[in-house]
Amino acid sequence: MENRRRRRKSVSRVAQISQAIKGRDLATLKHLARTGAGLETTRLRRRAWPLLLNFRSLVDPGTTLLHPDEAQVDLDVPRTGLPKSREIRCTEHAVQRRQKQLRSVVVSVLCSYPWLSYYQGFHELTMPFLCVFGSEKPTQEAMRMMALFFVRDAMSSSLDHVMQQLQLLYVLLKAIAPKVHTVLEELQVPPFFAISWVLTWFAHDVDEFASICRIYDFLVVSPPMQIVYVAAALVKHSESEILAMERDFAMVHTGLTKLPQQTREWDSILEDSWYLQSEYPATKLQQMGCMLARRSAVNTFEATWTRLDPARPLPFTALVATKAVHPLAETTPTKSATKNATNAAQWPLVIATVASATMIMYAYLLAQP
Repeated sequence: MENRRRRRKSVSRVAQISQAIKGRDLATLKHLARTGAGLETTRLRRRAWPLLLNFRSLVDPGTTLLHPDEAQVDLDVPRTGLPKSREIRCTEHAVQRRQKQLRSVVVSVLCSYPWLSYYQGFHELTMPFLCVFGSEKPTQEAMRMMALFFVRDAMSSSLDHVMQQLQLLYVLLKAIAPKVHTVLEELQVPPFFAISWVLTWFAHDVDEFASICRIYDFLVVSPPMQIVYVAAALVKHSESEILAMERDFAMVHTGLTKLPQQTREWDSILEDSWYLQSEYPATKLQQMGCMLARRSAVNTFEATWTRLDPARPLPFTALVATKAVHPLAETTPTKSATKNATNAAQWPLVIATVASATMIMYAYLLAQP
């Protein structure tokens, strides 16, 4: 009886989503993407995501012939597998075909906006979109919007601005999970365990395609900072497990990195993160912790995203001045400034050591088949 009720509810929800897509009712579609089970099916996502990501609202800037980061893309793409799903064929031929498409999409985005820098993980962020759309053209459109409006801070010449966002994760944890924050502070565990969560929208850390798509449904209708709130909600959700861990730096750090693999309750975590964002909006969170750059994607999103209109495409430079360089180029610390900041930091040696070790470990994990 209960299963029958659930099936009826799911059919009703699918009909609502389909009707919202057909009527281009974005308010309803965003609500459905954000709540419950999200957009339910790959077929519905294939129709809904282009509307939610404002496809065709930017003027095509054309492409350059080469991008300096293509060599790194060529190293990463062959190591990229397909998500686990009964919908996805994982034969050797199918994997190679998707990898070829993946390279084409990533390079196309970089060559369209050559001032963007590739980061390891962007290819993993791309793969779920490619698996949903099934072809290069719509995936390219999706990843242009992702690169310009959602993960732009990660595509500057360094990950300094992402590291600032990770520091805000700890500011949030201090407010919502003080016991966990105390443990992390006592063990001097910096927030680098969450770097792949933020850079890949959990695509690197979650195996099940259905869960990845549910997370994507939620994040494509949220501000770019929302991923940090999701990370905080996940940690809060796992509070009892974290507090039960052995009080050892390596054990806690490793345990934190495994949290996304262990959870199946993404619907409630995403819902909790939405309430966190309402209670601690990005402006308030920055005031509580550190201020992000004025041209950060976090701080420009509302003013730029609301101006997008597929009926009147704009060049991206009309929204955010780039002058052929990344908008954050002028705020990226020089080597000497970075060194001075590190020396003054709360965890000078630990942060430097763990950051290096974490990035090496992350690169190693990316290299695994």
